Amino acid sequence: MASSASDHTETPEEGIETVVSPVKHSIFRSVPFQIAVACGVSFTAPGMWDALGGLGAGGAAEPYAVSAANALVYGLFSIVCVAAGAINNRIGLRYGLALGAIGYPLYGAGLYTNNVNATTWFMLFGSALCGISAGFFWAAEAAIIIGYPSPRDRAFYLAIWQTAKAAGPIVGGAINLGLNAQRSSSGSVGSATYIVFIVIMCLGLPIALCLSPAGRVWRRDGTRVVVRKEATWRAEFRAVGALLASRRVLLLLPAFFVSYFYNGFVSTWLTTYFTVRARAFSSFFTNFAGIFSSFLAAALLDCQGIHIRTRARVAFTAIVAVLVGTWIWASVLQNRFYNAPVAPVFDWFRGGFGSAYALVFFWTFAGQAFQQFLYWLVGQYATDLSSLSHHTGILRGVEALGQTVAWAMQSEGDANHFVSIGLNFGITVLCVPFTWIVLSELDHSHEIKVTEIQVTADGARVKQHDGNEASA
Repeated sequence: MASSASDHTETPEEGIETVVSPVKHSIFRSVPFQIAVACGVSFTAPGMWDALGGLGAGGAAEPYAVSAANALVYGLFSIVCVAAGAINNRIGLRYGLALGAIGYPLYGAGLYTNNVNATTWFMLFGSALCGISAGFFWAAEAAIIIGYPSPRDRAFYLAIWQTAKAAGPIVGGAINLGLNAQRSSSGSVGSATYIVFIVIMCLGLPIALCLSPAGRVWRRDGTRVVVRKEATWRAEFRAVGALLASRRVLLLLPAFFVSYFYNGFVSTWLTTYFTVRARAFSSFFTNFAGIFSSFLAAALLDCQGIHIRTRARVAFTAIVAVLVGTWIWASVLQNRFYNAPVAPVFDWFRGGFGSAYALVFFWTFAGQAFQQFLYWLVGQYATDLSSLSHHTGILRGVEALGQTVAWAMQSEGDANHFVSIGLNFGITVLCVPFTWIVLSELDHSHEIKVTEIQVTADGARVKQHDGNEASA
């Protein structure tokens, strides 16, 4: 994995005078606008997907078929996403993002037909297409969110992105809450909920096409997004393979794998122990936990007055401490529920709801911060947008592999919840020493710096050189 010092620059040849015209900028080529586009797609596509998941089992009465569908989504996602890092680098992030937005409405349609007619085959078909599509989406979006901003602003924009991603479930949760607030029993949500979500999901594709190519984007610090493509498709995939086999990425694989592993168990936990309206409340309120933790993480990770290694260590330690605490508390509650004469079903703000729901809140709080931390970390080691595309494809692919295992475990109706709790706890602890080694080697951002002035000067120099040759 090649890296360059953060102060690496490229200068024009000496001896040739160049006249550099002032650089004019369009707001539509700015980093904030590109992030707004990516956030808009995140809100409409995976945001609504998360809102359905926030209902527990996609709003269904039984979690097992939907858990199997989600396992299929993530299984295909994990395969496609690693390759999508290379493919998106060739076709451009705008088209990778657009391809990624196509599959989500089909997933929502599959859940709708399963809810209305118990049509499992179409739900699985929609899940398969969503898994393939999502592989392109997540590899592209992660590269945009991390790669378009300058290194010193990345954690902030990651928090903005997490907020947009959470806004989907918040708005969707408000819709769920309004449509299901009177349903104090367990069971499935109303079919109208799905129709609203599908309509919103369809907006992702046209929004994605508003993204600007990376080479035309300007940053406020005057640097440019560096894009480098391999000479051939084969070389592109070989670069991904070499990165996957590198020491640093191998050390981070356990962290990638477990970063979203909790998600499958959260869905089963909600479906098993909460009423429909309590789950609707969760799908609305829980996402504020992710927003809060994202901005806390951003404030620390972007703090230039603290050494980068110290920032990384403090953030990672705090995240792991919260996660370990939640799984210890989950084992206590699960033991209590298993020993109860009748399995409890909690309605909102009634006996036992607070202690059981607090787990869902803090799982999301720590889980979203962990994901943001890993994005920020790989961004520090990437040298350019192409390298970053490869990094994020691997990160999301391995993360999806973890979710595949997690959802497959939840697809069994008689699965012992202690198995999921134990695996989440164990893999979280396992990732600590390996991730710590990588953090101990973090000294600076490895991104190659090229400024707009350099690019403009190079262009003027080339034009002047061509003009001199023509007149000679």
